Amino acid sequence: MEILKELINSEVWKLYEPYVVALLLGGLIGVEREFKKQREGKASFGGVRTFTLISLLGALSGALSQHFGFPVVYISLLGLIVLIGISEFLERAPGLTSEISGVITYLIGLLCHTGNYELAALITISIFSVLSFKEQMHKFVKHLTLEDLYAFLKFAAVTVVIYPLLPDRSFYGINPREVWTMVVIISSIDFLGYILTKFAGERGVVIAGLIGGLVSSTAVTATFSPLARLNPALVREYAAGVVGASAIMFPRMTVLAAIVSPAFAKFLIVPSLVAFVLGIAYAYWLTTSSSKRQAQVKVSNPFELSTALKFGLFYAFILFLSRTALNYFGDFGLYVVSAISGLSDVDAITLSVSKLFSSGSVALISGIVAVLLAAFVNTVFKWFLTVSMGTKELFKQSTPGFLLLAVGEVAGVVVLYLIV
Repeated sequence: MEILKELINSEVWKLYEPYVVALLLGGLIGVEREFKKQREGKASFGGVRTFTLISLLGALSGALSQHFGFPVVYISLLGLIVLIGISEFLERAPGLTSEISGVITYLIGLLCHTGNYELAALITISIFSVLSFKEQMHKFVKHLTLEDLYAFLKFAAVTVVIYPLLPDRSFYGINPREVWTMVVIISSIDFLGYILTKFAGERGVVIAGLIGGLVSSTAVTATFSPLARLNPALVREYAAGVVGASAIMFPRMTVLAAIVSPAFAKFLIVPSLVAFVLGIAYAYWLTTSSSKRQAQVKVSNPFELSTALKFGLFYAFILFLSRTALNYFGDFGLYVVSAISGLSDVDAITLSVSKLFSSGSVALISGIVAVLLAAFVNTVFKWFLTVSMGTKELFKQSTPGFLLLAVGEVAGVVVLYLIV
């Protein structure tokens, strides 16, 4: 161990480090390309050796440019592109994915020479992911609809246009630019869940419920409850999906709180983790690993302008209402607002309370209780949906799971109260 430490700290290692890192990162991309070539049995540009050497070429070009000028980089890059072009002409392989990856690998090697290892590693992992998930990405695009594209483009365009125009100052305690920032964050998280749902397609009920819960656990409950009427034999699986989706809500809340106030999220994670573990454990108990049942969660594309604007207005209203209630009625007023907010959404109250905590307007335990109260009310509402939209059997099967979520919240708050 001591020898290894001395080696890493030695001048010799510092001299060779860029080239070693370049070889490793280039080799990683090369392994993926070699695997694809052997699996498909088709001629294509490059393999593990080629990409390793390309990355090393980039690092060496950077080193030589220090002695002979930066044109060395241009010349070596141009030479690489010519060689890639010749290879493409001779092999006549469709597509340019491997060829473009080769050019990027050269630039990764160049980054290693400059010492930007973090950026080089990030780009390498990104390229590796893009290359590895070819089939999944094609499948995702195949399931896209024209409405999905229009919704995404409208939201992206309006976000770019609106955000700079919004005033960055407070009006009655509400900053319009901060409100819109929260809109973008929520929509981005929703879109991530939407993408995962698209990737999952029709899978096991519980898996579909968990992934759908990233978008909306209420949507999962509203989808599975009527299905329980149509397929009474699968009621345990549907109950597991509903409880699992509701359990996912707690880590999602913690992530949102961390965006606004990491200090608040650090304590919120305790009750959230307890509730999540209990809910997931019950969902796992309900179903079996050999279940082959299928279900598709119906979630709408979150990138709708009207939905974004509604959330923005709702978040601003809840933030104003929470601040006002806290000023005039103390913690009790905040709890009332949280309970009412939980009937519709937990994201707005989570962000609002996190912001109030970061500004010192609300105490830690009071803020945690307010957020969890909203989650409890939201859970009770979904519990009601299982019997109003579903069946008595679904209600019966999901009831222990919802009770465990509530117990987890209470137990988590108690633990937090003892350790704070």
